[in-house]
Amino acid sequence: MKNNVALQKTDQGWKFIDESELETFVWENLEEIFQLKPLTRQLYIKGEICDIVAISKNNQLTIIELKNTEDRYVINQLTRYYENLAEEQPFKDNVDYNQEINLFAICPNFHRHNLIDKKHSRLNFDLFTFSILYKESEFYFSLSHIHNQSEEKLIKINYQQVNLQNQQNDHIPEPPRLLLDWLGALTNTELENLTQIRQQILSFDQRIEEIIVNKSIVYASKYGKDKLRRCAEFSFDRKSKKIILFLWLTMHHRKNKTIVRMQLDTTEEYLTYKAYIPMKEKSTSWSNKEVGGHGCYVVSENSGRLFSETIHLGRVYHQTFVDETKNLVNEALKIWLKRIN
Repeated sequence: MKNNVALQKTDQGWKFIDESELETFVWENLEEIFQLKPLTRQLYIKGEICDIVAISKNNQLTIIELKNTEDRYVINQLTRYYENLAEEQPFKDNVDYNQEINLFAICPNFHRHNLIDKKHSRLNFDLFTFSILYKESEFYFSLSHIHNQSEEKLIKINYQQVNLQNQQNDHIPEPPRLLLDWLGALTNTELENLTQIRQQILSFDQRIEEIIVNKSIVYASKYGKDKLRRCAEFSFDRKSKKIILFLWLTMHHRKNKTIVRMQLDTTEEYLTYKAYIPMKEKSTSWSNKEVGGHGCYVVSENSGRLFSETIHLGRVYHQTFVDETKNLVNEALKIWLKRIN
C-alpha cells in the first residue's frame, strides 16, 4: 500500500508541500514511472547531494534531480553530479560504469536558461515536466517528457481533498486553508478524530480563536496588545505526514503549578494518548529523559488502561497508560478558562 502524500492548494492548483515530499513520492514510485530500481537518495558525494540515484535492469546508472518550483540551474547541478559519480564510481557492485549515465530532471516547468544549457552541453539530459491533476475526486501525478508531451504518465496520489463546511455549526468557523492541506494527508479515521478535537476546542468558548502563528495553528484568546492566551496547537510533521497536537497543561509536581506547552503522544489515530507514569522518586511530570526523549505528557497517578511498563532487574521504572485524548483536551480547556477569568 502506498504512503499518503502531503499536498498544498495554491491559486494555480495543487503542489507538493515541499521538495522533499516530491522526492519521496518519486522515490517510492520509481519502478512505475521509469522502470528503475531505487539505489539511494540524498547521496552526499564530493560536497554535493544528489536527490535520487537509481539503476535499470541492466545496471545502467540514472541520476535524478527534482525541483518543486522552476529553477535556472538544474542542468548545472546534474552536470556536476555526473562528474562526481563518474569519477568516484560508488556502488561498483551494482552499477555498470561502462554504460552511459542517464541524467533526468523533473520540474513543474523549465526556465529558458535550462534549455540553453542543455543545447550547448556535451551530455545528454532528459527533462520531464510534472503537474498534479485532480479529477473525479482523485489526485494524480502527471509526468511528460518535454519532447514528447503526448506520452503522459499518470500515477495516483494518496491524498484526499477535505471539505469541512458541511460539518460546521454556527459557532465554529471554516478551517484555514493550511489545516485543510494537512488534513488531506491523514487517514479517514484520523481526519474524523482530529476534526472532533478541533470542534471540542472551538465550541468550548467563543473567545477561543483559530490563529496561524509561524506555520502552526494555535487555539487561543487574545488579550492586551497582540498577546495570546493559548490552550492548544496543531503542527504538521512533514516527515511522518501527521498533525502533532500540543496542549497547555499543568506540571503537577512543581510547587508553583507551572503551565507549559506539552506534546501529546497520540495513539489509535488521535483517539487516545499515552500517559507516562514515572516511578522514580522526585520525578517531575515533564521529563524528556524519562519518556524516551519524546517530550510527552506525564501524569502523577494511574489514568486510563495500562499500555506498557519498563522493568529493569525486577524494578518498575515507569508505566505507560492510554486514555482518551478528549479527556486531556478538556483539562487544557479548563486550565485556559481559569487563566482568563
